[in-house]
Amino acid sequence: ERESKARYPLWCFSDSLAANFIMACEVMSVQEPSMPMMQLPGQNQDMVMAAQPYVVAMLVPAALMMPSNAQVVPNGTPSNQSDGYAQSPWGQEMQWPAQSPSQVGYGTMENFQFAQDYDYGTYTEDRAWEQDQRSRRRRRTRLAQPKAPGMVPATGRQSEDFAILDDEQSAKLKGDLEAGDAEHASAVAKAELLGSVWPYSRHPLGCRVVQLAIQTAKPAVGKAIAAELQGHVKEATESPHANYVLQKVIEQLSSATSSFIADELLVNAQRFARHRFGCRIVCRLVEHCSFEESTQKLIDTLLEDREEALDLCKHNFGHHVVQSVLEHGDARHKEIIADVLRHDLLANARHRSSSYVLEAALLHCSTKDQESLVHFLVQPHIVAELAQADFGVFVVRTLLKHPFVDAEALARTVPAVAAVMSSSEMQ
Repeated sequence: ERESKARYPLWCFSDSLAANFIMACEVMSVQEPSMPMMQLPGQNQDMVMAAQPYVVAMLVPAALMMPSNAQVVPNGTPSNQSDGYAQSPWGQEMQWPAQSPSQVGYGTMENFQFAQDYDYGTYTEDRAWEQDQRSRRRRRTRLAQPKAPGMVPATGRQSEDFAILDDEQSAKLKGDLEAGDAEHASAVAKAELLGSVWPYSRHPLGCRVVQLAIQTAKPAVGKAIAAELQGHVKEATESPHANYVLQKVIEQLSSATSSFIADELLVNAQRFARHRFGCRIVCRLVEHCSFEESTQKLIDTLLEDREEALDLCKHNFGHHVVQSVLEHGDARHKEIIADVLRHDLLANARHRSSSYVLEAALLHCSTKDQESLVHFLVQPHIVAELAQADFGVFVVRTLLKHPFVDAEALARTVPAVAAVMSSSEMQ
C-alpha cells in the first residue's frame, strides 16, 4: 500500500502522455543575453533569463512548435518537398514550408499556432510534475553511481558468460548435488565447481548451482567455495546473480568464513549500502554476523557521520540496512539511529523511506529511546498531522499498538486518530 501511493501517478501520467501528445524536440542556440527568446505561457522572466547563456533543448507537443503555415498530411501522401518534414511514429507526416529554418522565425509565440481544444494550462501542470519525477529519478541514479575511488562502475546488468552452462547441465548438477548425503554433494562440488566458482556465480543458472553446493556440501567445501570469491566481492555485490551467492555464504557458513565480505565492502560502505543489490549483502551481514569485528567496523562506518546516517535512513535501498541494524545490531548502534531520527522526527515520520526506520525504532530501540520517541509523537497536533499523511499514517498505526500509548484515550481527543483506529488495517 505504501509503495503504490508513490508510484501510481507516474503510470497514470505516462499512459495519458503517450495517448494524447506527439512530442517534438526544439533546440535553440542563444548567443547574447540580450537576444529575444521564446517564452512559453507559464514561464516567468527569471526562468527565461537563466537559460539564455546555454543551448536549450525542450520536448514539447509538436502542435506547439508548428509554424502557422505548416500542414499535417496523412502518412504516404505525395509531397512536393523532398525533405524538410519530420516523420511521426503515429502515422502522420509534419509538412513544413519551403523556407529555411532561419526564415521560419521561432523568436516569438506569434509565429506558432496551437491545436484546437488544446488545454495548455493542464499541459504546463503535468509538465512541471513530470520534471519533478525526472529529477527524482536522476537523484536516485546519482546515488547509485560510484563516487569513491575503487568503486566498481555501475553498468546495470553485468555482461555474463551465458555459454558456460545450459538448462540440461544445470539440472544434472543440481540433481547430483541433491541425490546423496553431504559426502556425495562434497564430491560433486569438488569435481564440478571448484576452480570455476566465480564464472558460475555470475551465471543466471550457475549461481543457483553454487548456492545449492554451499547448502548441501560439507562446511570445508563451502569454505573452499567462499575462498574463490575473495577479491570479487565488489563485483559480486553489483551482479544480479552473484549477489545471491554472497548471501548464501553469509547465511550458511560461519561468520569467521564470511568476514572477508565485510572487509572488502568497508572501503565503499556508504555506496554499497545504497545499492539495490549491495543493501542485501549488508543486511545479511548484520543479521548473521552483527558481532563480528569486520561487521562492527562496517556499521560504524555507515553511522559515524550523522548526516550520512540520516540520508541512509531516507534512501530507497539504504533504509533496509538501518532497519536491519535496529533489529539485529547492538545497543550502541541503535542509540545512534534513535538520535539521528530525533534530529527532525516529524519529517522522518512523514518520509516514504525513513518512516520504515522510525517504525523499527519504536519496536527495537532501548526503553529510554522508545519513551523519548513516543513522547514526541503522541502530541495531539503531531499525531493528527501524521494520521493524515500518506506515510505518516503507518507510523501512527505502529504507535497505537505500542505498550506506552493509550490508544483509546488518544482516539477520544484526536478525531484523525479515531479514523485510523476504525480503519480496516487496524482491525
